[in-house]
Amino acid sequence: MAKKAEITYEKAAEELEEILEQLENEEVSVDVLAEKVERASVLLKICSEKLRNTEKKVEEIIENLGL
Repeated sequence: MAKKAEITYEKAAEELEEILEQLENEEVSVDVLAEKVERASVLLKICSEKLRNTEKKVEEIIENLGL
């Protein structure tokens, strides 16, 4: 079974910005609005998780250095 490619933080944030711009410019039809909002929620979760994991790793590194 092929492993699903993981999206990077930068790609997720970029896609979120695109969705936000489309919503702000009213470029999203009612027919796809729910899809865009759902995708944005998934991307937000990805970004939040990546930030939490990075913060935890940095804290561990600093703790190991005795700082």
